[in-house]
Amino acid sequence: MVKLALRSFWKNPAFTVVATLTLGIGIGANTAIFSVVHTVLLQPLPFEDPSRIVSLWEYSPDDAGRMHRSRTTAANYFDWKAESKAFEDMALYGSAGLNWTGDGEPEQLLGGRVSASYFSVLGIEPVLGRTFLPEENRIGNHRVLVLSHGLWQNRFGGARDVIGKVLNLDDAPYQIIGVMPPGVYPTWPQATGRTPFLPLYQQFWVPMALSQERAADRGSHVYGVLARLNAEVTLEAARAEMTTIARRLEDAYPRSNAGETVLVVPYMDEVVGGARAVLWTLLAAVGLVLLTACANIAGLNLARAAARQREVALRSALGAGRSVLVRQLLSESMLLGLLGGALGTGLAFAAIDVLVRISPSEIPRLAESGLSPPVLAFTLGLSLLTGFLSGLVPALKSSRPDLKTSLREGARSTTERFGLRSSLVVCEVALAVILVVAAGLLVQSFRRLREVDLGFAGKNVLLADLALPRSRYEDWKSVSRFHREVLDRLRMFPAVSEAALAYDHPLESNWIDSFRIVDGVQTEESFAAALRIVSPGYFRALGIDLRQGREFTELDDAEHPGAVIVNDAFVRRYFGGSGAMGRSIYSSTPSFMGIDLPDTFEIVGVVEDVRFLGPRSDPEPAFYLPAGQFPVNEMLLTVRTETDPLGLAAGIRGEIWAIDPNLPVSNVTTMERYVGEALAQPRFTASVLSFFGVAALALAALGLYGILAFTVARRTSEIGIRMALGARANDVIAMVVGQGLRLTTFGLVLGLAGAFITSRVLSGLLFGVRGTDVTTFGAAVVFLGLVAAGASYVPARRAARVEPLRALRYD
Repeated sequence: MVKLALRSFWKNPAFTVVATLTLGIGIGANTAIFSVVHTVLLQPLPFEDPSRIVSLWEYSPDDAGRMHRSRTTAANYFDWKAESKAFEDMALYGSAGLNWTGDGEPEQLLGGRVSASYFSVLGIEPVLGRTFLPEENRIGNHRVLVLSHGLWQNRFGGARDVIGKVLNLDDAPYQIIGVMPPGVYPTWPQATGRTPFLPLYQQFWVPMALSQERAADRGSHVYGVLARLNAEVTLEAARAEMTTIARRLEDAYPRSNAGETVLVVPYMDEVVGGARAVLWTLLAAVGLVLLTACANIAGLNLARAAARQREVALRSALGAGRSVLVRQLLSESMLLGLLGGALGTGLAFAAIDVLVRISPSEIPRLAESGLSPPVLAFTLGLSLLTGFLSGLVPALKSSRPDLKTSLREGARSTTERFGLRSSLVVCEVALAVILVVAAGLLVQSFRRLREVDLGFAGKNVLLADLALPRSRYEDWKSVSRFHREVLDRLRMFPAVSEAALAYDHPLESNWIDSFRIVDGVQTEESFAAALRIVSPGYFRALGIDLRQGREFTELDDAEHPGAVIVNDAFVRRYFGGSGAMGRSIYSSTPSFMGIDLPDTFEIVGVVEDVRFLGPRSDPEPAFYLPAGQFPVNEMLLTVRTETDPLGLAAGIRGEIWAIDPNLPVSNVTTMERYVGEALAQPRFTASVLSFFGVAALALAALGLYGILAFTVARRTSEIGIRMALGARANDVIAMVVGQGLRLTTFGLVLGLAGAFITSRVLSGLLFGVRGTDVTTFGAAVVFLGLVAAGASYVPARRAARVEPLRALRYD
């Protein structure tokens, strides 16, 4: 049967090429998307029994009564661990940045500070050496280091003798004791109760050595918690237990734990995050593209079967049973599916690389996508299924020929019904409508996101991390002195219009801090808002508008009264929209840096809102404290330039190294890059779905063209008679185009109903546009109508050129 199928393909190369390309594109797109879905969503995490790993976050109300997830405190963690029976063990982790010097240019490494139980909770062993011992979580024994697999390969060449080496980190010796395998490790918990699983933050681990004071602290919400469920405990039981524990802690510590409960989240959900909905949506969309391709091939098979009626009838007359004919025709279709699968595999190999390059960096493990054995098995099964589906109906229809009619030499029917082929075209149009509308909604949503005013001007802004080691900058005065000197030098640098320092860039919010409003008398009522530490010049460097009052100056230091600038959202929330100027707030946090720092700050200015959590978020209340009155060692250099920011990076590094040659200038990038990353996921989804929409539209147009061309060929005699009886060319064109538009109309109606249902599923991915947006639906209908008219016009013109005399001789 395979030989017969190959011989049949050889006789009709045009059909073979078109069908193989159509199936190859559909199968290749499905293989590429499935590869990503398998890697990110379906492939188990590289840990022992990963389904038992969970993350714990605090969940508490803000001043407006809305519940938010957040990091926890060390004291809460130790209480959770002591009181819980649902978990085999718990682990605490937090962010860590250490400056590596003494081996070429200084470099900042980013990783995690973790408790000794961290790796056992994850259930993973090192590839070299060991992990931390319990006694290494005590101050004095904590200068040991575990390397990530990436850092080991990139900086040590994968050398196995790395164990025992000593690195100079923050001017202190740290001994390497282990190397971990590749994995998805939590290391850098965010204030919003999320963990970014980026390789940048997974370079090393050091022990979580806490002082007694820090271990008892319930005010610093800076940690993440991992836990491993006991084998016999369900997730629901663990959640119930943690709720009970949270209530006991609220009763015991009402000032710090009021209203708090605990979120217990499967670790896989933390890793996948919002990518799950996006990837399943894309897989469903690419499945619709393949269904469109199957309908197209089924239509081609039906047309080909009509041309092979005489051959099939002859085989039947010679004794071939229906089952034999069905097997032969299905074998041809399934072989065609395998040819399409082979082509699709090659296309998928290239498509996966493109998907990885254009996808958001925040999707963990996506870079590991490839043609793994499960993906290849999926492709093989999909190829066979596609061949079967696209060939079954044509095979069943063709295997019951009318012998008398089919064996008559040259017999043709001018009244042949094309119901099945027409139905396939209607389905193709309907599927195309669904994808085009979905793509249109996501493109509209992305456009609205791009138009959101973020509250700052990110163009021509250079960013770089500066982390001053506490061994050389041990008090706040030395920190402030260095900051002033750096900014003075950079402001004199050519093409620099402003330079400033900040704890976060505008699209980060890593510090939520408590404060009290004071008016001569301190009150006990405490609030919380985003704390932003910035130097003079920050608002000019980022183009953030000053609404009232003044910006910070060099006089806002420890020698002068405390000053604070708040945003519009802060004024709306806490002062009813006006009257904030001259009022004061109390925050004891800066005083931990040194006894001479202020703790009461007068509101000297109001600035516009910045959407710290991205364009989808509403502006949150924030208060800005001057770096001179709250100097911290880890700051972000923010430089506004008059030319390409990255072109000045080397010169700016040189100015900083002129002050301290052992200070790393790390993560040099631009603010535009962070803005792009904030829009990366909606851009990725809209782009890929738009490509699928165009592919489905092209297939639908091809299917419509094919059936009309076939109809014209089969109705040549009829058209000739019509023209001989006086029909004009325009009448023939109208007849053929009308048939195409009728099929299109049926497809549009069916597709719009499907698109309406689909839009409700997409609602979670949309921003600023309703799922039933009339403009998008109308544009899709008009666009598809025009494409259908174009696809119909070509065979219509061909029909209008039929010569009546030649057509009448056709039979």
